[in-house]
Amino acid sequence: MLNRLPVDVNPFKLVEQERCLAGVMPLQKLPRLAEIALAGTEDVEVTLDFTRSVGKRPMIKGHIRGNIVLECQRCMQPVTIALDAPLQVALTTFESDERPEQEGLEAWLIEDERLFIQDFVEDEILLALPLVAKHEQCEPLRKLIEALPSDEPVTESEQVDDVAASAKKNPFAVLKDWKKTE
Repeated sequence: MLNRLPVDVNPFKLVEQERCLAGVMPLQKLPRLAEIALAGTEDVEVTLDFTRSVGKRPMIKGHIRGNIVLECQRCMQPVTIALDAPLQVALTTFESDERPEQEGLEAWLIEDERLFIQDFVEDEILLALPLVAKHEQCEPLRKLIEALPSDEPVTESEQVDDVAASAKKNPFAVLKDWKKTE
């Protein structure tokens, strides 16, 4: 069984000690994720290795694993997202002149030499989730309507009338013939 993770740490001290934190992050400790997650979402397992990059920059390497239940945006039924997100970020401060991007790492700004573990983990989870949660195959809640509200075909004269009416309503229509004079 994994332990609970600490609330906050000094990541630079942990890098010097080459520490590894492993534990469980309960869903109720992640308020932004709890807002979108449905019943059945499990606590997430987190492993964070505080180490140095090839260029000797302080960094965190690790993994976040768990099952997140979200609402499918097609059928509005629960869909389970199996989260297996590797993470690799360089730790930086305001005074840091170094550019972690040169090593292909994302930067994580550390203020006051404190890293709030739950905020860090929650941000990484939210970044790892799909933009749109959906099943591989499911039927939409409602069928897509691709026809006009009236099923009658529109004649060419009705289209011209509609364009003229919209031009009268559009206050910027007068600008279409405006030319810049020099």
